Amino acid sequence: MRFIRELRELKWNALLLAAFDILLGAVLLIFPETTANTLGYLIGIVLIVAGAVSMICYLLREAHQNYYHNDFVTGLVEIALGCIVLYKVEWIISVIPFIMGLLVLISGCSKLQDVIDMKRMECGNWVGMLILAIVNVIVGIVLVCNPFEAAVLLFRLIGLALIFSGVTDCAVIFYFARKMKHYFDDLERAQQHFKELEEER
Repeated sequence: MRFIRELRELKWNALLLAAFDILLGAVLLIFPETTANTLGYLIGIVLIVAGAVSMICYLLREAHQNYYHNDFVTGLVEIALGCIVLYKVEWIISVIPFIMGLLVLISGCSKLQDVIDMKRMECGNWVGMLILAIVNVIVGIVLVCNPFEAAVLLFRLIGLALIFSGVTDCAVIFYFARKMKHYFDDLERAQQHFKELEEER
């Protein structure tokens, strides 16, 4: 069935995303300070390179092609922002935890949707999945609020949160996939039984 095939594709895509969460979480947990600084410097370098490319493109084009184009100004702004980021890496480090917390919060909301689907279909222990989803959402909210002052501790917590999010995603995916398989197996058996009854008539 096409629907089952699409479900399998979604399952593997979700598993890959969960594996990425776990890997990124492990890196943040083991190397929090190095990861934070590296990300900050990478953002600064990318901004400077993007700005330089914009300015070069502007200078290589004919004058009439640049009319109403702001590539030169955009390039200057990007280079200036890149330099500021390289000079103030701590600012980027304070923004990254918020973004990571937002991702964890989205993951928790996604699990809540899975719980709603399971409840509506009346399959499986949706209460257990609901608890996992609520914990996931709470962890995401805590990270977004960012009550911690120590960046290293915060990044370790983000690493733990991402690992937790990835592991619970895997658990929900496998559990939900198994329940969906049973649901469609029961549906197929019911259709087959109905077909046999129709043939007997």
